[in-house]
Amino acid sequence: MRHVISPFAGLPLDDPEFWASKWRSGLKTLDPATVNPRLAARSGAVWDPLELGPLPAAGIRRWIEEALVPDDWWQTLDGRPAGSEERQALLAARNLENIRDFRANRYGLTVRRTNLRALPTNLRGQKLQDEEGFDRLQHTALEPLTPLALLHPSRDGGWWFALAPDYRGWVRAGDVATSSSAQSIAELLPGSGRVLAEPLAELETPAGTTPVETGTLLPAVGEPFPFPVRTASGGLRTGQARLTGRPRTLPAFPELTPENLFRVALPPLGQPYGWGDLTPQGPGRDCSRFVQDVFKAFGFRLPRDASRQCAATEPAITFDPGEPHEARAAKLAGLRQGPALLCMPGHVMLYLGEVEGCHHAVHSFWAYKSPDAGGEKTVPVRRVVVSSLDLGRGTSGGSLLERLGSVNLL
Repeated sequence: MRHVISPFAGLPLDDPEFWASKWRSGLKTLDPATVNPRLAARSGAVWDPLELGPLPAAGIRRWIEEALVPDDWWQTLDGRPAGSEERQALLAARNLENIRDFRANRYGLTVRRTNLRALPTNLRGQKLQDEEGFDRLQHTALEPLTPLALLHPSRDGGWWFALAPDYRGWVRAGDVATSSSAQSIAELLPGSGRVLAEPLAELETPAGTTPVETGTLLPAVGEPFPFPVRTASGGLRTGQARLTGRPRTLPAFPELTPENLFRVALPPLGQPYGWGDLTPQGPGRDCSRFVQDVFKAFGFRLPRDASRQCAATEPAITFDPGEPHEARAAKLAGLRQGPALLCMPGHVMLYLGEVEGCHHAVHSFWAYKSPDAGGEKTVPVRRVVVSSLDLGRGTSGGSLLERLGSVNLL
């Protein structure tokens, strides 16, 4: 099955070379060392957990409250209505009455892929009308070797409220090796090596096999490398891990050329959509994680959420509300630089280019509206695809192009 939704699907729209040929001189020369501080400053949502200094209990409590999702996002838990008692028990599990100041003496490193949650629970939270694939208590997935500042334990000690490099939330204590020294954590983080250019690969670790995704920095390929081990008491010691198989990797960090960009962006086609990187079957990608992973492979640290990615980057084209489809298409045709993010409320895409005036993007998304017998229908997608920005044209919500707010550059 080709993962292309376009009137030009007969063309090789899933071929990196097809799109690279359209951008031979159009990508900006970008240096992560220059760009990343600007992305962090503009978004306020990218940081180094190992540099977090002392933090008062009131600040930790505020972050815990901010990490909680709206009440209607967890009206059901694991598919059944959530009663008042159960909801109150989950809120109480946050242990708010026992928050203590953070004294810059408790850090951690993930020993496997794990989840960062809105509450200290693995129960799946959904709105009443949600379809099966959503878990709205899921903030994001954390890759192995993710550094954390561990701010506060849950009441049962089974979870930590943690500051990750791009998010805050609850992580299972059993997935984290802890240390009082930020330096001991930093020594295990790879500073060089190769980045994964495949959508998914696996590490063999002392804790078992665990998946890793596009853009993961690996200190070695084909041989063992130092890796954190969680001791019986939860502490940190050093073991070894290795990448299995022969997945495609690139030197860290490759130049952001058209060829390299699309060779990283297009292999994930067909990977499942997953809110917060999670599906009922395992790893997935939502729209912003897909974009984040692509740029991570080149050393760029974008924020995690779509809205913050668009806040962190610079608008090159803006659209007025109600601006017609044709006028928007003409504006976008004038774009001469890239790479470009296509920003709209709640969604972000990576711009590919145009084919005979029809603009295209690669993105991970759930569904779109299509005209149908005088009305409209919902067409499920639920994966990473190349699509025309004409999708949705003629429906009440408008086309993807008609819903854009801006086109942004790093």
